[in-house]
Amino acid sequence: MSKACSERSWRRTRKRASAAHLSKRLRMMRRTKPQRAKTRKAYQKVRDRHACSLSSLLTCAAEEQLVRWRAKKKHFFILSAAGKPIYSRHGTESITSSYIGVIQAIISFFADNGDTLQSFESGGHRFAVTSSGPLYLVAISSLGETPSQLRAQLDALYTQVLSTLTLSQLNKIFSHRYNFDLRRLLGGTEVFLDGLVDSMTRGSPQVLLSALECVKIRKTYRERINNLLLKTRSQSLLYGLVVADQRLVSVVRPKRHSLHPPDLQLLFSMLFNASTFRDGSEHWTPICMPKFNSKGFLHAYIHFFQPDICVVLISADKDAFFEMREMAANVIAGLKSSSLLSHIVASIPRYTPTDLVPGTPIRHFLYKSRQNVQFTMPAWGGHYTTQSSRRRVMTLYHKLHASVHAKSAHLKVCFCSRKQEETLAWVLPGFELYVVAAPGAKREAVAKGAQKIVNWVRNEEERLFVIGGATF
Repeated sequence: MSKACSERSWRRTRKRASAAHLSKRLRMMRRTKPQRAKTRKAYQKVRDRHACSLSSLLTCAAEEQLVRWRAKKKHFFILSAAGKPIYSRHGTESITSSYIGVIQAIISFFADNGDTLQSFESGGHRFAVTSSGPLYLVAISSLGETPSQLRAQLDALYTQVLSTLTLSQLNKIFSHRYNFDLRRLLGGTEVFLDGLVDSMTRGSPQVLLSALECVKIRKTYRERINNLLLKTRSQSLLYGLVVADQRLVSVVRPKRHSLHPPDLQLLFSMLFNASTFRDGSEHWTPICMPKFNSKGFLHAYIHFFQPDICVVLISADKDAFFEMREMAANVIAGLKSSSLLSHIVASIPRYTPTDLVPGTPIRHFLYKSRQNVQFTMPAWGGHYTTQSSRRRVMTLYHKLHASVHAKSAHLKVCFCSRKQEETLAWVLPGFELYVVAAPGAKREAVAKGAQKIVNWVRNEEERLFVIGGATF
């Protein structure tokens, strides 16, 4: 009985639906041909309006993205000799591909005429180009750096590429496949390239001076840390380092091998300009140090046992992880038990110019020891709390550096008066000093303060710099 009722109700529902559909079709058929055409045109207008609005939105978004890209004060590009894009810090591939094509055409034009393009200027921007093996590296800047300063930055960028791919591997790849897309092999390492580029955009004193910075710590403490590294040394160890806040605390090395500043700059940039290694975990990673050996890999054990302090142990043996791990554990335990760790933590904050010369108008300075290829600088202080103000000061340092290092210049001292700061450069065979002072400061007061800084550095040299390091 229930089954028959359900079948009848289903038939009635179907008849009603069929009737409604038939009624709708009849109403549509009753419309005249002009009415149907008018309806179609209305629908078409609505569709076109929506399509235009979507297209305009996409166009506006692309134009806005292009405007933001052009507003950047600095760009870095890496491309292959065949014109394949490899790296760009800013912009998507749809934006940068056309520009990279133009750059490739300009470079090829000079190469076809037997010349090498190094730099040129256009529209307030300076372009610097270097050819390194099968790669072209290009820097575009409106921050006032000289071509030689930009090329030094490109050399640092090329060194970062070689840290992932050795020079022999790079040459082998492009000798077999001229059009090879290198991005496949560099995938995942962009974070290190980005970190290095961002630091150079902010104005890296390490790259400007081609020097290394060390933590200011007592000589006796540094020697005790060196002895701890030597005492716990593993047989597979090549280099052992303690690093704090992107500054060297201590290093041990073989007597026949030294660590070159560019290699250490590369290592410190990887450690501190990206968050990859700063998670408190242990890391074992291959790394090429081009100045040591551009044709092979070393292997680095990295452990940040404090937020800004790490132990780095480098070995030529790829299977030495557990040896390095045991040594690192002994080093960290020794630092904690002997209170050396507390001394390192206390040494991280920087000094100020007024600590050295009370009442001086000098606000900031860079001092480079040419013999040690190391530099020191004070804290930025209250006058330079923003990134833009620090970038402005670094621009002044770049200009001072260029004025005393130009090929045609024979200056030992250069004093410049500007609206916001007074600046001084002083270069002698043993050191380079670059000073920024308060606006309106008298030249004699700035020179007197600079002389006191030089005297203070000479007295504190063994605390400020790692001289020789420990060897085995």
